[in-house]
Amino acid sequence: MYLNGVWLAPGAHPDSPEGCLMEWVAVLSGLPKTDRPQCVNDLVTSVAIHLNDTLDDEGRQELATFIPRLLAARRDPADHRIGIHLAVWAAGSIAAWAPERLRPLHDRTVAAARGRLTGSVGEEACRALAAEAAEAGAKVKSDVLYVAADAAHAASADDPAGGTVNAVSGALQWIIAHGDPLAWFSGLLEAHAAAWATEAELREERVCCPV
Repeated sequence: MYLNGVWLAPGAHPDSPEGCLMEWVAVLSGLPKTDRPQCVNDLVTSVAIHLNDTLDDEGRQELATFIPRLLAARRDPADHRIGIHLAVWAAGSIAAWAPERLRPLHDRTVAAARGRLTGSVGEEACRALAAEAAEAGAKVKSDVLYVAADAAHAASADDPAGGTVNAVSGALQWIIAHGDPLAWFSGLLEAHAAAWATEAELREERVCCPV
Protein backbone atom coordinates (compact mmCIF):
# COMPACT_ATOMS: atom_id res chain seq x y z
CA MET A 1 0.00 0.00 0.00
CA TYR A 2 1.35 3.43 -0.97
CA LEU A 3 0.50 6.88 0.35
CA ASN A 4 1.57 9.58 -2.09
CA GLY A 5 4.42 7.36 -3.28
CA VAL A 6 5.61 6.54 0.25
CA TRP A 7 6.77 2.98 0.86
CA LEU A 8 8.02 2.09 4.33
CA ALA A 9 10.98 -0.22 4.81
CA PRO A 10 12.24 -1.71 8.09
CA GLY A 11 15.41 -0.30 9.65
CA ALA A 12 17.22 2.95 8.93
CA HIS A 13 18.43 3.88 5.44
CA PRO A 14 20.70 6.95 5.63
CA ASP A 15 22.45 6.22 2.31
CA SER A 16 19.56 4.59 0.45
CA PRO A 17 16.51 5.86 -1.44
CA GLU A 18 14.39 3.68 0.85
CA GLY A 19 13.03 5.07 4.09
CA CYS A 20 11.41 4.02 7.35
CA LEU A 21 8.44 5.85 8.86
CA MET A 22 10.43 8.47 10.75
CA GLU A 23 12.88 9.03 7.89
CA TRP A 24 9.91 9.98 5.73
CA VAL A 25 8.66 12.29 8.49
CA ALA A 26 12.09 13.98 8.57
CA VAL A 27 12.24 14.39 4.80
CA LEU A 28 8.68 15.72 4.59
CA SER A 29 9.55 18.18 7.38
CA GLY A 30 12.36 19.54 5.21
CA LEU A 31 15.05 18.09 7.48
CA PRO A 32 18.04 15.90 6.65
CA LYS A 33 17.14 12.22 6.39
CA THR A 34 17.22 10.65 9.86
CA ASP A 35 15.03 8.25 11.82
CA ARG A 36 15.10 10.65 14.81
CA PRO A 37 14.08 14.08 13.49
CA GLN A 38 14.71 16.75 16.11
CA CYS A 39 11.29 18.31 15.59
CA VAL A 40 9.23 15.32 16.77
CA ASN A 41 8.56 14.28 20.37
CA ASP A 42 11.20 11.71 21.25
CA LEU A 43 8.85 9.28 23.00
CA VAL A 44 6.48 9.28 20.03
CA THR A 45 9.47 8.76 17.74
CA SER A 46 10.64 5.74 19.71
CA VAL A 47 7.21 4.13 19.46
CA ALA A 48 7.04 4.83 15.73
CA ILE A 49 10.48 3.29 15.14
CA HIS A 50 9.58 0.19 17.12
CA LEU A 51 6.32 -0.33 15.24
CA ASN A 52 8.01 0.28 11.88
CA ASP A 53 10.57 -2.43 12.65
CA THR A 54 8.23 -4.89 14.41
CA LEU A 55 5.06 -5.03 12.31
CA ASP A 56 4.80 -7.24 9.25
CA ASP A 57 5.00 -5.60 5.86
CA GLU A 58 1.25 -5.07 5.53
CA GLY A 59 0.98 -3.46 8.96
CA ARG A 60 4.10 -1.37 8.32
CA GLN A 61 2.57 0.20 5.21
CA GLU A 62 -0.51 1.15 7.24
CA LEU A 63 1.80 3.31 9.36
CA ALA A 64 2.19 5.68 6.41
CA THR A 65 -1.31 7.00 7.14
CA PHE A 66 0.04 8.40 10.42
CA ILE A 67 2.67 10.61 8.77
CA PRO A 68 0.54 13.82 8.83
CA ARG A 69 -0.13 13.31 12.55
CA LEU A 70 3.53 12.58 13.26
CA LEU A 71 4.45 15.81 11.50
CA ALA A 72 2.24 17.57 14.06
CA ALA A 73 3.68 15.72 17.10
CA ARG A 74 6.22 18.44 17.76
CA ARG A 75 8.65 18.64 20.64
CA ASP A 76 7.73 21.08 23.36
CA PRO A 77 9.44 22.73 26.34
CA ALA A 78 7.04 20.73 28.53
CA ASP A 79 7.94 17.35 27.02
CA HIS A 80 8.87 16.02 30.47
CA ARG A 81 5.25 16.56 31.57
CA ILE A 82 3.84 15.47 28.22
CA GLY A 83 5.76 12.23 28.72
CA ILE A 84 3.89 11.70 32.00
CA HIS A 85 0.59 12.32 30.24
CA LEU A 86 1.55 9.63 27.72
CA ALA A 87 2.61 7.23 30.48
CA VAL A 88 -0.74 7.69 32.23
CA TRP A 89 -2.58 7.15 28.95
CA ALA A 90 -0.51 4.05 28.21
CA ALA A 91 -1.32 2.54 31.60
CA GLY A 92 -5.01 3.20 31.06
CA SER A 93 -4.91 1.74 27.56
CA ILE A 94 -4.22 -1.77 28.87
CA ALA A 95 -6.31 -1.58 32.05
CA ALA A 96 -8.75 -4.21 30.78
CA TRP A 97 -5.98 -6.82 31.04
CA ALA A 98 -5.26 -6.16 34.72
CA PRO A 99 -5.95 -9.13 37.01
CA GLU A 100 -9.60 -8.80 38.05
CA ARG A 101 -9.02 -8.69 41.78
CA LEU A 102 -6.21 -6.15 41.34
CA ARG A 103 -7.98 -3.91 38.86
CA PRO A 104 -9.00 -1.45 41.61
CA LEU A 105 -5.34 -1.08 42.62
CA HIS A 106 -4.37 -0.55 39.00
CA ASP A 107 -7.02 2.13 38.53
CA ARG A 108 -6.12 3.91 41.79
CA THR A 109 -2.48 3.97 40.75
CA VAL A 110 -3.25 5.43 37.34
CA ALA A 111 -5.62 7.97 38.90
CA ALA A 112 -2.89 8.99 41.35
CA ALA A 113 -0.46 9.57 38.50
CA ARG A 114 -3.05 11.67 36.72
CA GLY A 115 -3.80 13.56 39.91
CA ARG A 116 -0.13 14.24 40.44
CA LEU A 117 -0.09 16.04 37.09
CA THR A 118 -2.96 18.29 38.11
CA GLY A 119 -1.70 18.79 41.65
CA SER A 120 -4.64 17.06 43.33
CA VAL A 121 -2.49 14.14 44.58
CA GLY A 122 0.64 14.55 46.66
CA GLU A 123 4.02 13.10 45.79
CA GLU A 124 4.13 10.76 48.78
CA ALA A 125 0.70 9.27 48.05
CA CYS A 126 1.59 8.76 44.41
CA ARG A 127 4.89 7.08 45.29
CA ALA A 128 3.14 4.79 47.77
CA LEU A 129 0.65 3.57 45.17
CA ALA A 130 3.46 3.10 42.65
CA ALA A 131 5.29 0.89 45.11
CA GLU A 132 2.14 -1.06 45.98
CA ALA A 133 1.32 -1.69 42.31
CA ALA A 134 4.88 -2.76 41.56
CA GLU A 135 4.89 -5.18 44.48
CA ALA A 136 1.54 -6.63 43.45
CA GLY A 137 2.73 -6.91 39.85
CA ALA A 138 5.77 -8.85 40.98
CA LYS A 139 3.68 -11.26 43.02
CA VAL A 140 1.23 -12.11 40.24
CA LYS A 141 3.66 -11.51 37.35
CA SER A 142 1.46 -8.83 35.77
CA ASP A 143 3.09 -6.50 33.24
CA VAL A 144 -0.11 -4.44 33.29
CA LEU A 145 0.41 -3.56 36.96
CA TYR A 146 4.07 -2.80 36.30
CA VAL A 147 3.03 -0.27 33.64
CA ALA A 148 0.68 1.44 36.10
CA ALA A 149 3.49 1.52 38.66
CA ASP A 150 5.89 3.02 36.10
CA ALA A 151 3.38 5.76 35.26
CA ALA A 152 2.98 6.66 38.93
CA HIS A 153 6.75 6.54 39.48
CA ALA A 154 7.17 8.94 36.55
CA ALA A 155 4.53 11.30 37.90
CA SER A 156 6.24 11.48 41.31
CA ALA A 157 9.88 11.59 40.14
CA ASP A 158 12.15 14.60 39.82
CA ASP A 159 13.27 13.15 36.48
CA PRO A 160 10.31 11.29 34.94
CA ALA A 161 12.10 10.13 31.76
CA GLY A 162 12.83 6.57 32.89
CA GLY A 163 9.33 5.96 34.16
CA THR A 164 7.64 7.41 31.09
CA VAL A 165 9.74 5.28 28.74
CA ASN A 166 9.10 2.15 30.79
CA ALA A 167 5.35 2.75 30.96
CA VAL A 168 4.89 3.50 27.26
CA SER A 169 7.21 0.75 26.04
CA GLY A 170 5.64 -1.75 28.44
CA ALA A 171 2.14 -0.96 27.19
CA LEU A 172 3.34 -1.09 23.58
CA GLN A 173 4.84 -4.55 24.03
CA TRP A 174 1.62 -5.75 25.62
CA ILE A 175 -0.50 -4.38 22.78
CA ILE A 176 1.74 -5.91 20.12
CA ALA A 177 1.20 -9.29 21.77
CA HIS A 178 -2.46 -8.96 22.74
CA GLY A 179 -4.16 -6.07 20.94
CA ASP A 180 -4.29 -3.82 17.87
CA PRO A 181 -1.00 -1.86 17.57
CA LEU A 182 -2.30 0.50 14.88
CA ALA A 183 -5.38 1.50 16.87
CA TRP A 184 -3.18 1.88 19.95
CA PHE A 185 -0.74 4.12 18.07
CA SER A 186 -3.63 6.28 16.93
CA GLY A 187 -4.69 6.65 20.56
CA LEU A 188 -1.16 7.55 21.61
CA LEU A 189 -1.03 10.32 19.02
CA GLU A 190 -4.41 11.60 20.20
CA ALA A 191 -3.08 11.57 23.77
CA HIS A 192 0.01 13.50 22.68
CA ALA A 193 -2.08 16.15 20.92
CA ALA A 194 -4.31 16.54 23.99
CA ALA A 195 -1.32 16.72 26.35
CA TRP A 196 0.43 19.25 24.12
CA ALA A 197 -2.70 21.45 24.12
CA THR A 198 -3.12 21.13 27.89
CA GLU A 199 0.48 22.09 28.61
CA ALA A 200 0.29 25.00 26.16
CA GLU A 201 -2.79 26.31 27.98
CA LEU A 202 -1.07 25.98 31.35
CA ARG A 203 1.98 27.80 30.04
CA GLU A 204 -0.21 30.62 28.73
CA GLU A 205 -2.03 30.84 32.05
CA ARG A 206 1.26 31.13 33.92
CA VAL A 207 2.49 33.87 31.59
CA CYS A 208 -0.78 35.82 31.74
CA CYS A 209 -1.45 35.34 35.45
CA PRO A 210 -1.13 38.68 37.29
CA VAL A 211 1.55 38.76 39.97
